[in-house]
Parts: sequence; C-alpha cells; structure tokens
Amino acid sequence: MIRAALIKPNGYPSSSLKAFRGNGVKTYWSQSRTFFFGSSSDDGDNKGDGKGSSSKKSEASDAIVTEATSSNENLPSRQGFGDEAPRYPHLTALPVISKPLFPGIVTSVTVTDEETINALNKISSDSGPGGYIGTFLRKKYPNGVTDGGVIVEHPELITDASDLYNVGTLAQIHRITHNYIDEDEHSDPSSQESILHDGKTASVLLLGHRRIDLLSIDKMGPPIDSTVSHWERLLYKMGDDSSKDDVIRALSNEILKTIRELAVHNPLFRENATFFPTRVDSNDPYRLADFAASLTTGSAEDLQAVLHEKDPEIRLNRALELLSKERELSKLQQEIKQKVEEKMTESQRRYMLTEQLKSIKKELGMEKDDKEELIGRYRKKIAEFTDVPKEVQETMDSELEKISTLEKNSSEFNVTRTYLDWLTSIPWGKTSKENLDIGDARKILNRDHYGMDEVKDTILAYIAIGKLKGGIRGKILCLSGPPGVGKTSIAKSVANALGREFFRFSVGGLSDVSEIKGHRRTYVGAMPGKLAQCLKTTGTMNPLVLIDEIDKLGTGYRGDPSAALLELLDPSQNSSFIDHFLDVPLDMSKVLFMCTANDLGAIPGPLLDRMEIVILSGYDVPEKIQIAQEYLVPKALQESGLIELDRNDDASDADNIAETISTSSTENQDTTQDESQTSVPESLRIERSAIEKLVRWYCREAGVRSLNKYIDKISRKLALQVVAEAEGAELTKDSMRKSDTWCISENNLEDYVGKPIFTSDRLYDKDPLPNGIVMGLAWTSMGGSALYIETQAIRRGTDPEGKQRGGGMLKVTGQLGSVMKESTEIAYTVSRAQLADIDPSSSFFDENDIHMHVPEGATPKDGPSAGVTMTTAMLSLALGKPIRNDLAMTGEISLTGKVLPIGGIKEKVMAARRAGIKCIILPDQNKRDFDEIPEYLKEGLDAHFASDYPTVYDVSFS
Repeated sequence: MIRAALIKPNGYPSSSLKAFRGNGVKTYWSQSRTFFFGSSSDDGDNKGDGKGSSSKKSEASDAIVTEATSSNENLPSRQGFGDEAPRYPHLTALPVISKPLFPGIVTSVTVTDEETINALNKISSDSGPGGYIGTFLRKKYPNGVTDGGVIVEHPELITDASDLYNVGTLAQIHRITHNYIDEDEHSDPSSQESILHDGKTASVLLLGHRRIDLLSIDKMGPPIDSTVSHWERLLYKMGDDSSKDDVIRALSNEILKTIRELAVHNPLFRENATFFPTRVDSNDPYRLADFAASLTTGSAEDLQAVLHEKDPEIRLNRALELLSKERELSKLQQEIKQKVEEKMTESQRRYMLTEQLKSIKKELGMEKDDKEELIGRYRKKIAEFTDVPKEVQETMDSELEKISTLEKNSSEFNVTRTYLDWLTSIPWGKTSKENLDIGDARKILNRDHYGMDEVKDTILAYIAIGKLKGGIRGKILCLSGPPGVGKTSIAKSVANALGREFFRFSVGGLSDVSEIKGHRRTYVGAMPGKLAQCLKTTGTMNPLVLIDEIDKLGTGYRGDPSAALLELLDPSQNSSFIDHFLDVPLDMSKVLFMCTANDLGAIPGPLLDRMEIVILSGYDVPEKIQIAQEYLVPKALQESGLIELDRNDDASDADNIAETISTSSTENQDTTQDESQTSVPESLRIERSAIEKLVRWYCREAGVRSLNKYIDKISRKLALQVVAEAEGAELTKDSMRKSDTWCISENNLEDYVGKPIFTSDRLYDKDPLPNGIVMGLAWTSMGGSALYIETQAIRRGTDPEGKQRGGGMLKVTGQLGSVMKESTEIAYTVSRAQLADIDPSSSFFDENDIHMHVPEGATPKDGPSAGVTMTTAMLSLALGKPIRNDLAMTGEISLTGKVLPIGGIKEKVMAARRAGIKCIILPDQNKRDFDEIPEYLKEGLDAHFASDYPTVYDVSFS
C-alpha cells in the first residue's frame, strides 16, 4: 500500500503532519517521492486498482517525513483516473522546467510564485480529494536558466503563449508542501491562514493522467488560465500489419534490454526495474515509451518530443535513443568510478607494503628510523669538513645532541633541523683553486672588456701579491662611474680571471638589515643573510661577491643596512662576521668584495673609507667604436643568427675579430641551409662609418648601453630582411630593404635606426660669437656636452624727473639648480668688480639690468663648474667685446676671482672636441687630470690653465 496522506478540503490534517524547525524556517513535508501508478495512462486503461505500490525503502522514507494512515479513506478513488479523469475544457496552466510530466508518472514540482501557490491551494481544496491542472513545458528557457546564465526567478510565470509547448499533460494535485519564514515562533503552524500568508515556495506532488493540447491562453495570470483539448485513448492492435508488429516488438524488447543493462549500473533504474512488471504493460508501446522516457535525464526538448509523438514506432525510437544515451553515460560514470577506486586501492596497497617493508628492515637492523638516519647524515657531512672552527664544531655537536632527544613531530625538532641544515651547508674550510698566472688572467680580462686598464691593473697586482705570498687575501674594491660603462660585467670577468666563484646581489633600495645580517631564529620563517646564502650557493669560502648599487642603500624602521655593511667590508673585522641566524663566526676575510656605484657622494663616509675606489670614466668616441667592432657587433649578429662566432682567447686582436665577422657569413651559410634553408648574404656587415655615425649622432651617453641597443635593432632588422626575402614574404615600408646592398654604412644607417637624435653641438656658427655669449663645458649622464651661457642687457627706464628707476638686478632662467643659481650671483659680483678694474669709468651694470639664460630650459642643470663662463659672458656684454667661437671654458669661481677645480675633465674635453673647439680654459688644479687624458684626445687642442680670473680674461679677450 502506498502510504500517502492527501490534502483535505479544510487544509492539512493535524494528525498526518509533522513540523520540522531549523534556522527559523518551518517546513511541512508530505510524500514527494516519484513513482508510477499502474492504472494511469493516456490511453484510458481503467483496469488498475489505483493503489500502486512502493518499496519498503519508500515506506521507511515516508515514515520519516509524515505520519501516514493505514486506511484508504484519503487515497483518490478509482473514479477520475486515466481516461476516466474529467475532461475540463478550461484549466489552470502550470509551466514546468527541466522535463515534461508524463501520464501515469507522479512528479514533484516546486512553485515559487505566491499567487500561483494560493490558486493551487484553492483548486486542491475546492475539488475534493485533489484538483486538476494542465502542465506544459516551457519552450523559452526550458531548463530555468536564461541565455546569459541567470536563473529564472519564477519559472511558472510567462509573458506570451509562445513561451509554452502546445502539448502538455492533465495532472492531478496530490499534495502541496509549503515552506515559509517563521516570523512568529509561537504562531500556530497548522493554521491554514498562516501557511497561505507566510508561504514563500511550495512543492506540489502531481500525478499525470493524459496528454492535452494547448488551444489558447485566456489569461496570463498569475495564475494562467488556458483552453485545452484532451487526447483520445491511443491503442495499438497487433496483427493489422505484421511488418510493423515486428518492428514494434523489436523496439520494445530493445528498450526492456537496455533498462535491464542500466539497472546493473544505476540504482534508480534498478529500483524501477524491480517493480516494472506490476507498473507497465510491456505489450503496450505507448505506455512502455512513456515509462522509459520518464526514467532518463535527457534534455527537455528530447523528452517533449516523446510527449508530442502519436506514432508508436517513432515514440519507441525516441525513447530508445534517450535510454541509449543514458546507458553510455552510466558506462562512462562506471569507468571513472572504477579508475578512481583502482587508484585509491593501489595507493593504499603501496602504503601498506611500504610500512611493512620499513618494519621488517627495522627488525632485521637493515634500516634505522628517520631521526637516526637524519642524525647520521649530519654526522657524515660534518666529517667531510677539513677545517671547522672550534666554536662551530661545539655548536654542531650541541645541536645534534639536542635533536636526538626531541620528538620528531614537535615544532622544536623542525627548528633545530633547519638550523643544522644551514650549519652543515656552509663549506667550512673549502676554497676554490686560484689562478695566479698574470698572463692568463690578462687574456681573460681582455677577452670580455676593452679598456678599463685601471681595474685590470689592480686585479693583476692582487694576483702578483698572491703569487708572492701564496694566496690572495680578501679586498674591497668600489667601481664608480656612469651607467653602462661595464662595472657589473667586469666583476664577473675578474672572478673568471682569478678562478673564483661569482655571487652577485643588489642592495639598491634595500632597507632591511636582516638581508645582510640574517633573522633571529626565534622568528617564523627566519633565514640567514645574503652572505651566508652566498657561501652555501658558491660552495667555497673565497668567492668573489659583487655588491651592486651600493650608493642606493635605503633606510627604514628595520635598521640601517649601510651600518651592517661596516663590519662586513672592514678587513680587520670580517674574519669573525656574525650572522644572526647562524650565530657562529663566519670568516669572510678570504672573500673578494667588489661594489658598484654611480655617485660616491651618496655612500656614507665611514663605509666609503673602507673601500678602494676605482673611477671608471665614460668612453670616448674611438673607444666606443672599438668596443662596438670587437664586442657589440659580433655579439648582436651572433644572437640574431647571422654569423657563427668562434672567438679566440685573445679577443683584443681587432684584425682577428674583423676577419671572423667577414668570413663567418660564408661558414654560417652551409649550417643555416641545413637547419632552415635560409642563407645569409656574404656581403652582410656593419661598417665602421655606420658605427661612428651611431656614436656621434645617436649615442652620446658615457657608457655603451644605448649603442648596444641600436646595434641590436640593426641586426634584428637585417635578420628579418634576410628571412623575408628568402621566403618571398611581404614587409612593411619601414622594415623592407631600401638599398641594393647588405652592407650597413653611414649612407643607409637611417633606414635602420631612423633620424639622428643629435644634430649639432653648436647653437651659434658665426665667428665671433655675439656679445654676451660664451660656450661652457658641462658634465652630464650622457658623458659631457657644450653649454652656452647667454646674457642680455635691459636698460632701465627713467622717472618724470629723468632719474633712472631701480638698481642693478640680475634675472636668471634655464631651470638652474640651487648651486648654479649661487654661481650666477657670485659671477655677477665678480663681473662688477672686474669691470671696475678694467674700465673704472664704465657704469654699465648701474644703468642696465642683466638677464642670464642657459638654453634648453626643459633640461634641469646644476653643478659648480660654470662660474668663469658666466663671468666672461657678463663682461663680454658690458665691454661690448665678442668671444671667438672655437673657445670653451669650465671652472668655478670664488668671490675674490679665484678659479676653483672641478670634475669630469675627460668628458668635458671629449665634448669640446665633438663641438670643434680648438682652445679650452681649465682650472690650474685640474692640470693633473688633463695630463692623464689619452694623447689622441689632446691632439690639436690648445689648453690654458688659470688660477684666477685675470688669466681667463687675458685668454678670452686677447
């Protein structure tokens, strides 16, 4: 007997419901399990008893949710089932989603619209035991989800009749379950009024009877009123058509076979297959197709097609197709489940065997436990060290004794293990074999870098001392110079020349002292400092350590890293450097430290005092050309695949490099043809004239970084042109080859790199210069440039009495820094004093205001080296005497007319030569710097040295 308590006209019977309470929500449950009534179908079978059947599992499930009655007084009578159900022409229509309701099937539908819920309650109450409605599958959003992936809030509401399929099912309401928010915890849950007003959603249990056609929608509702027509009973008689009978029989047998196969894998099919003989007449194709389709999880459209079909053969075919898909899906699920189970079983089996093997080996003494093995590994590593300091050895022994007493799973065990890992990772007593051959070291240094003689000589001197004393002690070198001159790369070459391991870390922006000294072990995630990590990484106690960007150290609340470096970079203290994490002395005296900086003024004095300074000035034009020919061009062509470069050890031989460049295209042709069938033209090369033009008019910075970028750009475009022409591919106007040659010269250089950035160093070409204009020399990050100082007199106006207004005034423009502004004021005072000595009768400065300007106002300018130039410009304006256009000067001036020394002499001399200057004036104290400049830079240059301004005046106005 089916245990079901149906709704009475006066609402829920208090004796057949239980209230469940949770999270403020009361829910009244009744039977909502889907099953099949044997007497219900669309073909009007009235032989059933209307009672159906259910499993013991169902009875148990029902017993949990509802107190069912054992009598039949609440069950629907036989009258009104199947074809004998009423044929109402007007019904309340209920749109459903996911799948249609089939005749003879009991299905639970969730309703969310309150007005629809009230209408269904009214129908159920007014019609005696249950009421009748029409259910139709939604055509628009049949799965309850919009095209944009949004869930339809009220699927039982529609806006147009076309939103529903035309074929639906006449359904009888068996039960309505309400879920509502309990606003008053003490309200009567059995009150019909409470349920109706507080209800938010409802689960409606429906029994399908027959198919109906939707003729029209009379009211959109909610609820929806519709006019329908009922299907007549469909019967199939065997014997009318033998061939069709065979097809029907075959399809029916195949459906039954498929259901049995599905029952093996799917519990839902297994339960329905158990009660299949009592529910469905297998000789009725209509009922069999409906039953089979209702079991599947097919798409809403495919299930609606079964509901819509009248032909028995087609209906069976559609049902069989859905079952076949369900069978394949079940097989796939079974395969996935089997693979997962096999994997889990195999993992468990391996785990059990591994544990048994460990236990057996331990019993036989063949293997120790993890902790003993770990301690043994530590002792073995400690025994390999040749020279462990006594304090370190005592610490290791103490930690080993400590870890042997700790539980393996304790936090202290892991901390001690990490500490021992680091202690035994330091290469105590291990050093790399050093190269003490000066000739070999010079070859390595010359192979990688051109010039830098001072750095190379310093390293060779260290090697010579090491050869005499039997080893090179640690030193601290600081390479200072503008960006791009090779400070970082020369350090790696020095490591190769000495035969030492190389380690680099940058301290630019570093504000945490723990990066140098390490963290205390009490912190979670504590780590040693960079120096301890360096020793572990290199595996030696005498590596070459490059501390990059030391002039850009930061400071913060975590300490001052520059102060921490004082101990590290002091040769008298670093033999016992203490890392906070290791907490044992580290001998860093054998380490060769090299630092790089752009501005020595940004390095703290005590730290700078501990380092040996090597100044790397910018490269001049011949040096850049040589570097490009020997290093940059071959490297760029090789990386672009245009040559195969095989450099000899003596890379300083320019002829050898040039020969490699000229012949490598031929050697590369056969290799490239084998790999990509693209040959490189033999005439492809970058000539010296192109490099010289690049240096003069594109790349004026002190280093060669920008020059390297331009050469890389040329080689990439050449590679593109070679491959494109070999393949016949079309290139853009900017990328295609515009000349007939593969040789890059000054004539076609602009086709590859564009127009020159710099056009001229001279703002004034006529000789002499206009009064009040003088060329000065300035140091910049570009390496040096010519800088004009312009002055103009502004005659003062007079008042009505004929007296001049105001006093002497100096106006300065050109975005000058504070130092240069002070220089202008000093120069103005010196100019007035010098004019009084030269021409006591002159009142020029009393009658005129002076406006001084330094061109290129968008460029910030500052520095103490323009005093003599400013003074000369103002005197030229006051005396009306012009300055020759091939004269340039530099130097600061004091208030008494003394010429003070300045820096950047080499760069300024290079700028003067580039501007075509023949005569320069320099401070007398910079004569030593001028003498150190290469002779080819001084050739044809008339240099004068001045200790006071009268000397400058004599040279300028002679």
